Parts: sequence; structure tokens; C-alpha cells
Amino acid sequence: MANKTKLWYLQNFNFFETMKPSDMMDLENNTSMKVEKKKEIIYFPEEASDTIYFLKEGKVKISKILDDGRSTVMQILGPGEIFGESSLLGGEQHENIAEVIEDAIICTIDKDIFTGMMMKNPGLTLRITRFIGWRLRHIESHVEDLVFKDAKQRIVSFLIRYIENFGKKMVDGWMVRPFISQQDIADLTAVSRQTASQTLNELKSVGLINFTRRFLSASSLDKLREISGD
Repeated sequence: MANKTKLWYLQNFNFFETMKPSDMMDLENNTSMKVEKKKEIIYFPEEASDTIYFLKEGKVKISKILDDGRSTVMQILGPGEIFGESSLLGGEQHENIAEVIEDAIICTIDKDIFTGMMMKNPGLTLRITRFIGWRLRHIESHVEDLVFKDAKQRIVSFLIRYIENFGKKMVDGWMVRPFISQQDIADLTAVSRQTASQTLNELKSVGLINFTRRFLSASSLDKLREISGD
């Protein structure tokens, strides 16, 4: 990080491609950058929602606390994504937990300052609006999986999205580093940890994926789609 300034990270964030250099300097002056370690909590439910977060490196898990006290994972976010965006839609308190699951670099800005910048930059407003729409569609797809697909299909659908979002195309397939825990996969797909483990090992045994805690690889997304029904 020592060789990469806050401005460098912001300039390499796709949302800000249309902003003028003077506006980028204004953005830099109004943001803070922090390194967050794995397992650190960014915010809890019912805390004031007055900050926008830009995830530059690492991964963050967004979870929801259920009425019975259990938590369920809603999303896994990676570099280039924003979170805490509900404040832009009028939310005054967070409804979820944001937890770091891979050491992260996060830039933050006050919601009101960012809203003012959006008003001055129609291109920024358009990009943020499109992103929020994309995220809502992603959540809708997640809910549809939970309703209409069986356990195996849900797990495979998640693997496909995870690889597409975070993976790299290799000569012999796809690779993602690192891999998330089997418990997180179980929470995201509403199955038991045992079912998640059995499904992953079944896919591994037929050569469709390989995995450890450090990586996930897949030989063919098309073959996985045949299983998931996507």
C-alpha cells in the first residue's frame, strides 16, 4: 500500500471515470483510507448509516441478523464495489453487518458530501444508479435461487457467480484466490454445512472444480450451468 496513494485507488475506481481532475482532488480531500484486517466489523445493524464505503482491495461479507438471532450471509463483495449505499436511498440506520473476510483497503466518505458530488456530476449519479440497480437484481436472483432451486443447484449457482465476480480466466479454466469458508457458502445458499461440503466434494470428484481454503478452480462454467439450471 505504501506505493499506492489514496488518489491512486480512487482514480482506478470505475465510478469516478467521468469526474474532472479538480473534482477528483475534492473527492480525495474528503475521503479517508484505512486497512481493515480479516474478521474486523465495519458496521453493525442499527448503527447510523451516514458513510459510503469504497472497497479497493479484499473482500467484505454482508450478513443479516434473523429474528431468532442467527445470521445469514446476503452478499460477498470484492474490489470495485461500494457498500453502505442504502444511506443514499434514505436509510438512516444499517440493517446488516459488514465484516471483512479478506484483508481489505477501504475508502470512506460522508454520505452528505458524496450526495453533493453526485448532484454536480451527472455521470457519477448515472453510474451509482446503475450499480444500485445491478445490486438489487443480484439480490433478486439470490432470492429466486432460494425459492425455486434445490440445494445442489443453489450451491452451483453461487459458485458460478463467485467465479464470474472474482475469478481469473486461465488456459485450463478459472481460478479464484482465496476461497471462502464452507460455512459461508452454506449460509449464502440456505443449506447445512454438511450439504455444502458434500456438494463441493461431489463436484470435485467428477473434475468440475478443485478447492482448498486458498483457492477455487473450475474447468468449465458451461458444465456447471447445466447443473445449476442457469
